[in-house]
Amino acid sequence: MRYETIDKQNDIAISILKENKELMSLLNYIEKLNLPNFYIAAGSVFQTIWNYYDNKPSNYGIKDIDVIYFNKDDLSVERDLEYYKKIKEYSETSGYNYEIDVSNEARMHLWKKEKFHIEIEPYTSSEDAIDKWIATVHAIGITKVYNQIKIYAPYGLSDIFSRTIRPIKHKDNTKEIYDKKANSWKERFNDLNIIEW
Repeated sequence: MRYETIDKQNDIAISILKENKELMSLLNYIEKLNLPNFYIAAGSVFQTIWNYYDNKPSNYGIKDIDVIYFNKDDLSVERDLEYYKKIKEYSETSGYNYEIDVSNEARMHLWKKEKFHIEIEPYTSSEDAIDKWIATVHAIGITKVYNQIKIYAPYGLSDIFSRTIRPIKHKDNTKEIYDKKANSWKERFNDLNIIEW
């Protein structure tokens, strides 16, 4: 699978993701909320693909849905909470058992400074944020553009298909953060190829 063309990998990934009816339902609902530059990102996306190849239910082991968006004109926590409440209510009303996390990536530098006392450069878009996440399998998001599912995966999809955990090295990431995340995945998933920092 990792040797397919990028376009072929993209088509295969989308066809697999479409089988996760709950994820698709949430994606369609979030699209209607008109969050700027939004994605459902990270674990729920790549785990759906892993579950497919493990012949497990689409949502096996998926506990949360990470929703990101980018709005530099409104950095209020209240806006995040407004979106969170709407998405959470839709999820619960639909009978889905997800935790929901909603983050405006335009304020992530403020959040990290406040919570962890870490200084990072402000992100310029949701894509810029995804580019700088901790590992290549983690750096994936899905959105809707003109009613079509679009994948943003700046490091490609080969690492997801081959279960390769590879660090994304830049000044805002550290070996300690990467090792913690990699060890967490190692405890939950089989057959991982973990690349050392």
